Amino acid sequence: MATLKVAIIGKDKLVYEGEADAVFVPTKTGIIEVLPNHTQLVSALGKGEIIVKIKDGDKIFKVTGGVLEVRAKSNVIILADVVKE
Repeated sequence: MATLKVAIIGKDKLVYEGEADAVFVPTKTGIIEVLPNHTQLVSALGKGEIIVKIKDGDKIFKVTGGVLEVRAKSNVIILADVVKE
């Protein structure tokens, strides 16, 4: 099964890096689900929770804003203003 390569970066450190089956991300216009082979996009993050779906269970991160970038080859980069696990 295809997976995503996910990196969540706070202002001063890498918070999470790994593979995921899906990622739910709060944007300014609502929550979106990013799946493998998702179309490329850039979006402003909203306040809420990022949910990273992995085989061992969900990883949840609280964010207050930032930027989401979905790149080619299922790469997801999240630059968060404030992020807490």
